[in-house]
Amino acid sequence: MKKVIIFILYLLFFGKTFAGCEKPSQGYDTTYCFAKLFLQSDEELNEAYKSLSALLNPEQKKRMIGAQRSWIKFRNAKCSDGSSIMVDCNFEVNKNRTKFLLDRVTECKIGACKNDLIGSESFD
Repeated sequence: MKKVIIFILYLLFFGKTFAGCEKPSQGYDTTYCFAKLFLQSDEELNEAYKSLSALLNPEQKKRMIGAQRSWIKFRNAKCSDGSSIMVDCNFEVNKNRTKFLLDRVTECKIGACKNDLIGSESFD
């Protein structure tokens, strides 16, 4: 039930739908739809990362790369049991990281890059 609620909230918030995902009727459908959402969230995350990287000086980029590597370890530990991933968890973690990166993009565009946040390794 929690997965379906998250999926519906995502559709309402982002306005994205995928064929067959408007009303997932079984666990397989829900997993399939979350997999599609995860892939989309991964694309959005990569775009946010590229946007921020383009605004940073070399030292800030170095901090961001270190933080991003730590974040990947965090995501993998949180959303995997070692043999499989939980796509709903990956979707949520990606969405949160994308928002974080886009907030840094906004700050840097107005000339207020916060070095401590760019290199932050606090992910919860």
